[in-house]
Amino acid sequence: MTAIVKGSKVRIKRKESYWYNEVGVVASREKEPTKSRYPITVRFEKCNYYGLQGVDGGNTTNNFSEKELELVTA
Repeated sequence: MTAIVKGSKVRIKRKESYWYNEVGVVASREKEPTKSRYPITVRFEKCNYYGLQGVDGGNTTNNFSEKELELVTA
């Protein structure tokens, strides 16, 4: 199995996430993942619902654990 590293394309598998089943790019990953519950930051093309409401421009990144991500190949 290939590791999820910076620049990898991943599909989100956290059901309660706004980006569920969307594909994003890993922006960063903590060196010591045991220190954080969600050590992987993923960047997306579209912004979340905050942007649709006109609040603060919306978010285009979110943090996830490795088990909530699926590596996208090709």
